[in-house]
Order: sequence, then structure tokens, then C-alpha cells
Amino acid sequence: MTYIRSASPVSSRQLTEGGVFSLSPASLRNSMADLEDLGFLTHPHVSAGRVPTDLGYRTFVEELMEVEIPSDHDRRQIVLGLDHEPVEVDRFLHATSRLLSKLTGEVAVLAAPGSFRFVLQSVHFTRVADRKILVVQISESGLVDDRLIETRDDYSAADLEEVSRRLTADYAGRSLSEIRKLLVSALEEEKVQFDTALRRALDLGQKAFSGGGGADEEVVVEGTEKILDKPEFRNDVEMLRRMFHAFSEKARLVNLLTDCLPGSGTSVVIGSESPLTEETQTSVVAATYGTGGRVLGALGVIGPRRMEYSRVLPLVEEMGRYVSRRLAEEMS
Repeated sequence: MTYIRSASPVSSRQLTEGGVFSLSPASLRNSMADLEDLGFLTHPHVSAGRVPTDLGYRTFVEELMEVEIPSDHDRRQIVLGLDHEPVEVDRFLHATSRLLSKLTGEVAVLAAPGSFRFVLQSVHFTRVADRKILVVQISESGLVDDRLIETRDDYSAADLEEVSRRLTADYAGRSLSEIRKLLVSALEEEKVQFDTALRRALDLGQKAFSGGGGADEEVVVEGTEKILDKPEFRNDVEMLRRMFHAFSEKARLVNLLTDCLPGSGTSVVIGSESPLTEETQTSVVAATYGTGGRVLGALGVIGPRRMEYSRVLPLVEEMGRYVSRRLAEEMS
């Protein structure tokens, strides 16, 4: 908590003076050195105090964190801020994202992307040149999305016909976000390592479904100015430039929210765990929302790796539940 509040490396003396630990500064120094050896802490330079590593944050989130249940005040803020908003996509998404940013003090991102709405009917692969393949995805509603991909291996027309048949049979009727997660899971199965044809089909499917999914992707980003209040970014012009550029790349934000989320629930992505958060030295807390057991979109916040996960995570989760409830009421 000391580092979360200050954004400055923490010394053993600071911990002693804080009164939380009954150990001497020397004992705390030894303990911190042990944690650094294990990869949970690091230090910017020799004489500095310690700061958590991505592994340290991950361990805290999964094993040590005590989640703070959203207060009655926070819940009232959600109701007062959004109950009067009609569920008209553009207006409702912006209002939800603005409120989430206000409640958490972080940059809020909300997506109802084509990758959620695009439910696959069929996929077709056509070889157009050496190691270049045209992918055509057709949705159940008749939308067509085509893109050119490059592959490491070359595929014959017969290979591609078989891959098209196989992936259509396995994944038709699913949204692109669901397909991406299923492909990742399938590639991790042991049997894939011994089935070359299946491995090639799944590799090609992962490349084909890694982007695209309809041209009408809707991504709302609110509260980007809050990054300027964060001590670790305030004076780093190059980092701010990279960050604001990343916020403007809708496709990357969509992929971050969709590819890093489970089928439902809340997810935390920290620093080096994804390309975007590694590049910007940030973390993301995100949750899905939807109705009738189907995921329709995702919302979350982007902030420094030291963000107050115990408070932010349940707020994001609460907002996801609220949006799901409003959508269900609207459709009933």
C-alpha cells in the first residue's frame, strides 16, 4: 500500500516507521532482499528502495489481496449516473465509461466490438501467393469480413479446403471472441503436439481470427487525462506519447479486452502479460457483460501497475453486472 500511494520505491526504514511491521530495519532489509531474489521485488538503482515486479503484483492479486466490496455510495453513484440513461448504444456506452473512470480514478475503456457481435457461419481460406492467404469470414447475419494473412508455412489448395471445412465445423455458431479463446485452449492440449494436420489447422485459425470481425467496432475511451496525474508518467514524455497513441488504436484495445478475458467474469492483465500493457507499463482490469449467457462486450480500466486492485477490481465487476442487468431488462 505504501508504494501504491506514493509511486516511490519503498525502503525498510519507511516500513519500520509506518508501524505495520514489528521487525527491525535490518530484518526487513533481509526479507526484502529475499523477496527480490525470488523475483517479487526489484529496485531502480543500487541505493533505492524496492518496488514490486509484475510477478509480485500477480501474486498479490491472486493470493494475498483482500477485495473491498463496493460501498453503498459507489452503488448509488452507478444507479444515479446511469439509471436515467436510455440503452442507446453510443450514449449509454459513453456514460458508462465516464462513470467508471470517475469511480476508479483510471482511464476507462468500454467495447461492444464486432468480434463479440460477429457470430461465425463459415470461414474460407484461399491461397493467393506463396505464404499469402485470403481469409473470408461470413457471419450468421450475412456480414462478410475478408483479410489477407501471411503464414510461415505454405499451404496447398487442398490443405486450405480441409482447414476451411474443419474450422467451420468446429467453430460455426460462436462469436470471434469465443473462437479465439477456444483456439488458445486447443493449442495447449497435448494431443495437438502429435497431430500435425490439426496443429497446422489451429495455427492458421489463430492467425485468421486474431483480428478483424466486422468494420463497425465500437470502442469508448474516457478519462485519458487522468494519466497526467500519475507520478510515474507525469514527466515521461515518451511514455505519455506511446500511451496516448495506444489509446487511439481501437483494434489493439479491442484485442486487449477480448483476448485477455475469460468467457465471463473479471480479468487482470499486468505489465509484461500483454503487448499493449508491456509497451505502456500499465495494467488492465476488465470484465465482460452480456445477456442470456452470451458475452456482448467488455469494459475495464487501464492504469499504472501499482493501481489499487483490491478496490478497482470489484468496481469493474459491479459495473459489468449493472450493464448486463440493464441490457437484460431492455431485451425482456
